Amino acid sequence: MRTPLAAVLVAAIFATSACTAMMHAMTPKPRIVDNPLLSGQPIELTKSGDVSGASEADCSIWPFEDKLTVSVSTAEICVEQHKHITASSGWVGEPTSNRSEGFRIANDAGEGGYINATKGHAAKVGSCFNRGYNAQTAIWAVDYKGCAPNNATVTAATKSLTVGDESWTFPAGAPVEAGSAAPGATASN
Repeated sequence: MRTPLAAVLVAAIFATSACTAMMHAMTPKPRIVDNPLLSGQPIELTKSGDVSGASEADCSIWPFEDKLTVSVSTAEICVEQHKHITASSGWVGEPTSNRSEGFRIANDAGEGGYINATKGHAAKVGSCFNRGYNAQTAIWAVDYKGCAPNNATVTAATKSLTVGDESWTFPAGAPVEAGSAAPGATASN
């Protein structure tokens, strides 16, 4: 039995609309900060660390906060990241994976590049009971840092910047004032 073409088209349009709506809802809203090239201040983002499968009651310390810092000069763009990772169950010693973190950098015109931030320091900071594995897992804080040439990715006229999965919009005109609805050079999640 064949489905009429109109029914197939309606189903396809509905699926496309639903998918587009879901993608729009999942896309993080850019934070508003001053252009770091103009302000001379780095962009800092602090958010809860992802310790998969654990809650506060399961962990020896809480909370885990990750921090991303983006510094910009006319010569280069630098990224520093302090990130918490969960060692695999049964793993002994420092996690060896992720010796570097990659960050795609792009401005509002889609121009940019790539920063390969290398691991500089790692330390075990606590442990959590992972109920899925029925075992204690170590939580590590890992620091990454890397720079790449700016190549005019961020200029005085740049309107926005995306670094990895995070994005910021730069207001036109006067700098953002501290305490206003739009945070200044520091943005938290």
